[in-house]
Amino acid sequence: MIDLEVQQELGRAKNAIQDFFIRKLLVPKIYLDADWNGEHLEVLAIDRAGVGDVHAVHIISQAPDLTPHPVNESILVLGNEGFIRSLDELKGISGHFRYLAALMAGSRSREYYAGSSLLQKTLSKDGVGRIGILFVDLVGKESAVNLVVRPERYRSTPEMVEFTDQFVARHTANWEVRDPAEQ
Repeated sequence: MIDLEVQQELGRAKNAIQDFFIRKLLVPKIYLDADWNGEHLEVLAIDRAGVGDVHAVHIISQAPDLTPHPVNESILVLGNEGFIRSLDELKGISGHFRYLAALMAGSRSREYYAGSSLLQKTLSKDGVGRIGILFVDLVGKESAVNLVVRPERYRSTPEMVEFTDQFVARHTANWEVRDPAEQ
């Protein structure tokens, strides 16, 4: 039963992040559980109908016994090596904007903030690019996404643009605006 609950929470988190991007981006194409250049991403959003910036999201679950604390040194000590490891892994993923989304069931996530040492860990080595941190709160009837750290754009490459074009051509988006004339 617990596995089913975890799966449902992860599904709700994906939907909440999808809704976040639908409101935030301009005509995005959104893919759930995308194999993106050899990496699994729970949510991938490509702005401007698939020809704009790539937004890559990796979701992690915090330990269920972790009580709400500010996202700073205290949360790093309390128990989430996966949090920092995931930040490091995201730095290597191709995407203009990269996000780490922490699934915080029952967390009151609006109480979290990022401390200075965590902010430093979200930056790319050369300072061009910052990983955004989202907290997904599943309390109540409606889930909520709280942007704790605003992402900053990473450099683009010709390879990323080419891979994005190929990906969009080969995969069906989970959510997109469709032109009625094409149907």
